Amino acid sequence: MSEHDYRLPRDTEPAGDAVPLHWVDAIPVRARFVAESVGGRWAITQWRLAAVEPAEPEAPDTLPLEIFVDEADGYYLNLSSGEPSIMVRWRLPEDISGVIGEAGEPVAIAVTLSYDEAGRWMDGGERVDRVPMPAKMAEWLAEYVKLHWKPEDKPRKRRGPKASFMRRDEFAQLVERERQRFSPGPGGEGSGNG
Repeated sequence: MSEHDYRLPRDTEPAGDAVPLHWVDAIPVRARFVAESVGGRWAITQWRLAAVEPAEPEAPDTLPLEIFVDEADGYYLNLSSGEPSIMVRWRLPEDISGVIGEAGEPVAIAVTLSYDEAGRWMDGGERVDRVPMPAKMAEWLAEYVKLHWKPEDKPRKRRGPKASFMRRDEFAQLVERERQRFSPGPGGEGSGNG
């Protein structure tokens, strides 16, 4: 896969006081898989993702590689991982047809640059593999992230101690108050006087 094949379809860099684009055109890509024989005597065929390459939009196996503002956290995680990747969700023909042992190449279902989205796929039991992201693609994705990603605000601290961090005597007083409040008898909620 050559470096110059990938470029941001629309310029996301705002000109002057313009607002950055929140949507860019999808990049048509195709996933290429290779078969490897594993297992000696049983000669099991195992498929692995070999590449994600630019494709013609009209080709039957073309997938749209899209980026979305609400996935900016996932793009940031991908870029900051040390090895930015393109992730592909795929299935074997038998997964689609339900016929065990059906032969054929894997079918790519979707492609993403978001670690969060790929994680959701895996949480759902899908097969997901990755290939390294070309440097040119990482550059424009980094520009998109710079424009749209905002670090999460730190959570606000709770005021006052939690019950598990109270001194023993304070905790004992809290327990006694609750016991009196909910115990049956005069003054307690259980007595019907509450």
